[in-house]
Order: sequence, then structure tokens, then C-alpha cells
Amino acid sequence: MKQLISIAIVLGSLTYIQSTEAASWRTCSGNKIKWDSNTVTMRASNVSFPSGSSYRSALQTVISRVNDNPSKFNFNLSTGDTSVGFDNGQNETWFTNDSDALDGAPAVAFSWTHCYWLFGWRHGIDEVDVVFNNNVTYTSSSNKSALNTYGGSARPFRTTATHEFGHALGLLHENRYYNIMGQDWDFIHANGNSTRAYLGEDAANGAVILYGTTGGYMEDVSLSHHKYLGTSGEYSRHQPTRLYNSSGGNLSRFGNSGEWVYRVNKGQTVRLELTAENNGKSYQSPAVGYYVSTNNYISTGDRRIGTGSLGLGRNIPYTFQRTLTIPSNLNSGQYYWLGAVIDYNGAISESSGVNNATYVRIYVNY
Repeated sequence: MKQLISIAIVLGSLTYIQSTEAASWRTCSGNKIKWDSNTVTMRASNVSFPSGSSYRSALQTVISRVNDNPSKFNFNLSTGDTSVGFDNGQNETWFTNDSDALDGAPAVAFSWTHCYWLFGWRHGIDEVDVVFNNNVTYTSSSNKSALNTYGGSARPFRTTATHEFGHALGLLHENRYYNIMGQDWDFIHANGNSTRAYLGEDAANGAVILYGTTGGYMEDVSLSHHKYLGTSGEYSRHQPTRLYNSSGGNLSRFGNSGEWVYRVNKGQTVRLELTAENNGKSYQSPAVGYYVSTNNYISTGDRRIGTGSLGLGRNIPYTFQRTLTIPSNLNSGQYYWLGAVIDYNGAISESSGVNNATYVRIYVNY
């Protein structure tokens, strides 16, 4: 029997399994419902994603980021589709004003699946259509100032699209961990003024559970200044990581340009909190360098004030704290950025190195 299942950003009620592993998926008599093939083509509407448009470019980036995981599965993107529709035997993506189909959601992944017995269980995904709400204020930009995550006015299209293509891959909503399949707009990497949407460790591990591990090389570690906050129905909620005093208590802070700024004293001992992820194939024990910078782009060229290491298996994101000392020769009354670079010594050959650094903003008291 062929079934339609719609998976929206803001609602949905599905049977799923949970385990000590990360991620969730639909099942049929205990069997995982997934694509029969490890390669699936998605067709993008030429009206919604015209040639040369920023949204086509953003969509192509999203597909690349979803594919950047250690499973055997990959999407192909075909552009220029002139006729899109539901249940037509093609996997398609487009923007629509159809309020009945979207039911108020910013985006929906409509999945057609089969699950029946015929001398053995037959189960799998037949078609997925990813549809975006044309009435939502999206932005294709990756600039922090444009995103509601950082005080801007628009929802980041790239994080929402990554969430929906996670559904197209076969994953369900997640409420246990920091995860793109939970609240999507603040599951994001940032360093400097740019942001980066990505699939993340939890969802990447789910892809491996569904489709197996790639035979090729694929390693990637990353840092984020967001973390798991709690549960909102089927969704995980997230919040910015924090800076604490030496005993783990809250530091005074204030908002500036959509981000928290922590007040610190020269020579003060603090605890920097960040979230590390192993998005790759193998266990890693990366070295981490800790830095103070005069700008919001953390790099190994900044002043290093500490080092350490982490042990990261591929399963669940790891939020940790590192004790650091604020240098005593910083300028009073000035903003700085306290941050870290994972794999700062370049010991891991990574599929992406642009997600290795992030920060928390500070202000040095008089």
C-alpha cells in the first residue's frame, strides 16, 4: 500500500523508533523505511529556482551540505523543471502559495512510501516533494545580519532546506539533541560575519544507520556556539552557548547586534562553552586551540591563550566547557571575541575546514 506522509517544520505525528544511537526514522514491521537506491535525483522548479538566482545557488549549496556526510547516500540536483506536482513519480522542490497543502508550515516534505507483505515485507520511499511557503520571509543570504538567528528579519532558507532534505533522506524530527532535525534556524555554524547551514553529527549518524558507511574517505570535525536547550514537542530547542565564571556561575551579559556579550575582568578565570561535532566517518581526538581576538573571525593567527583535546565518536554532539584566563593586558572598555579552533594543528584531513572555529563575545570591564 502506498502512503502519503507530510513532514512539516512545525507539526506532524508519526511513529518512529528511538535508540541509544542518534536520529529517528519511520519503520515498517521493524524495518527502516528508506530509499532502495543510494542515489536519488531531486528536480528543482525553474520558476522557484531560476537560473542565476541566489535561491538556486543556495539550494545547490544545501544539497552539497546534505551529501557531506559519511553515509553511502547522495542526492543529485536537477534544475530547470518546468512542471512540478505531487505524486507524479518525480522528486521535486518548489515554492508555493498553497495554504491548504502547507497548513501554515514554513516548509513541508511530502513523502510517498510503501509498506506491505508479499511473500516478505516490501517497504521503502517512492517519492519525496519538498515544498517551501512563499509567504514566509526567507533569505538566501548566509550573512548573520540578515538572519533572525542573529537579530535579522528573515528566516534562513538554507537551514530550513537542510532540515527538509533531511526528511527527504528518510530522517524524522529529533527532540533529544542539538540537531538540524529539530529547531532548524539556530542549528548553524558562524565565524566572522558569515554563517553555514549543515547536516550535523546527529543527522549524519542517522544517514549512516539508514544507508551504511561510505567506502571513501570522509572526515570532518566542527565547533558551534549553539547547544541543546530542551524539547518542544517533536523538536529539539537550541540556544547560544555561554561564558561562565570559574565556579560555573552566570556572568553578567548584555545584547548587542543580536548576540550576547559577556562582561569580564582582566586576569579573570572563566569557562568557555562550545559544542563540538564529529560529522565524519571515524573516531577523532582533535587538538583544540583557544584564542582571544579583536574581531569576530577566530583563526590560528589570533592570540592563543590555551590548548586542549577532545575525544569525539560519531553519534551525538558534545557540549563542553574549557577553563581559560582572560589576559591581563587587554584594553579596558573594549570588545573582544573569545573563541576556539578545533583541529588547529591540521592533523585531520577534512572534507571542510571552514566550520572549525567559532566564538563568544566579551567586553572587558574598567
